[in-house]
Amino acid sequence: MKKILIIRLSAIGDVIHSTIIPKAIKEKHPDWEIHYMTQNNIDEILKNQKYIDKVITWDYEKRSSFKYTLETIKKLRKEKYDIIFNLTFALRNYFLAFGARPKKIAFKKINTGLWVDDYYNSAKAIIKDLEKPESLELFVPDNIKEKVQNDIKQYPKPYILISPGKFNNIRQGRIWDMEKWKKLCSLLKEKYHGTIFVNGSKCEKNYHKQLANENVIVLSGKYNLEESCALTSLMNLVISGDSGPCHMASALDVNVLALLGSTSPDKIKPYGKKGYYIEPSFKCRYCWKKKCKYLKEGEAYAPCIESINPDDVMKKIQDNNLIKLKEIQHDTK
Repeated sequence: MKKILIIRLSAIGDVIHSTIIPKAIKEKHPDWEIHYMTQNNIDEILKNQKYIDKVITWDYEKRSSFKYTLETIKKLRKEKYDIIFNLTFALRNYFLAFGARPKKIAFKKINTGLWVDDYYNSAKAIIKDLEKPESLELFVPDNIKEKVQNDIKQYPKPYILISPGKFNNIRQGRIWDMEKWKKLCSLLKEKYHGTIFVNGSKCEKNYHKQLANENVIVLSGKYNLEESCALTSLMNLVISGDSGPCHMASALDVNVLALLGSTSPDKIKPYGKKGYYIEPSFKCRYCWKKKCKYLKEGEAYAPCIESINPDDVMKKIQDNNLIKLKEIQHDTK
């Protein structure tokens, strides 16, 4: 038996992508002990995962404290890890990994494929007998799922979840215009009836309130991350930019449609058989830059993702039958 630690402190999407490592290991070596270290808030979605034996919480508020870092290293060292997978190229992570003194440290391998593949290949390079899982998995406790289900059961199906995010200066090219979200909500309601839910963080709540009406229910800030997983698992379709909720949906085996702008599907398209995406038509796309060189003063939304129109989204949904009305109608009887 071996004891393994995975370190990925931030980014919900990346943490979800990297869960392919414990899944691959446990499917081949069920007796191995696997720990995962990530920051508070994100740790909520890992504590009930059957492929992870222990979650170690990194306190984000104390990240600048040298004393806290040393205390954490001492705790890690006591675990006597055989392998530590250090999945972020950050000085803090190197310090934690080397300070824990495992028998071996493995780093994330950067290849030309999906980031999920990069994470898997990082483990495969060390543990040769692994086989790649066809899907990611997140597990939601029954009591949490029941709680959220009771919250929304009065609303008509189908259930569609949208995650608009919120514009900021480091996510240009990932955030779609709120006016286009409004138009899409109108088209979805006209075609499918049902209920559209909007979900996000507390800091996004006021921004998302622009979408609220009798057919669009804004839940942003209501649920913690674990409860948001439960909400997502109950949806018939999730529509999102390249963000944590997009990858959460794919790991929960829910139909998900990603709207892409500055980030490439070659690296971050939703993983699994129920993941779909729309590419921008703008001449400049997939630059991966935090700030768009084409944005003019006073403009908020990058032209790459703005080249996607609500009609394009509706066509993608209908062409791929992402909302199966007959199945939903049968389920509600």
